Amino acid sequence: MMTNIMTEFQKKNDRSNPDSAMEALQFVPGMWVDGKYFWLKNTMEEVIYEESLLIKVKQEQLHSKISLSSVLVSNHSDQSKQITILAMHHFRDNEPDHLTFGSPVDNHIFHHANKMIYLVNGRCSKACMKEYTTVPLWNAYTDRIWASIEKGNLKYQPMAKGPAASILTMSMSIEPHQTAEMDTWIISGTNKNELFSIEKALLKKHTSISF
Repeated sequence: MMTNIMTEFQKKNDRSNPDSAMEALQFVPGMWVDGKYFWLKNTMEEVIYEESLLIKVKQEQLHSKISLSSVLVSNHSDQSKQITILAMHHFRDNEPDHLTFGSPVDNHIFHHANKMIYLVNGRCSKACMKEYTTVPLWNAYTDRIWASIEKGNLKYQPMAKGPAASILTMSMSIEPHQTAEMDTWIISGTNKNELFSIEKALLKKHTSISF
């Protein structure tokens, strides 16, 4: 199984596949800092001037089954910054029977559509605290995602049906003139064993992904 997966990594990317990870799920990066939050809806780079922070996003379609996104935040100030990097995912084509689920047992997020399952997970380059939740899509860009917007804590909801989004966060401290990174990925498959095997191969092959 692992040999077959690693062989698949070498094949030409197929972004025309309707079940491909990047085509199925929309990734929206964001950041919380000092009681405020920002979403990068139509850009891959933004400067938060009042916080002296720069946020950049890099995306790669590694394979039709794997999409990898890296969110880098650079602190250009002379003070350490406590930030939370946000990673929102939702289906591009939302249907009433779609299911979004944050599994506390597996510590992963799963998006279900038709016969396909999409795994969402992430790691960061520094010591960090991971949270996740699911929300109705109409609440995704509002204050309703927060249990405490002042502290940057998400309101926990493990499951949402229909048009919905998952939100994965990682909180960390960035020292002056340093950069922190969060990597997040989407993997598509038909069952959890397949998804976990592909994820294991991804982490083994792409050693730059932070542990």
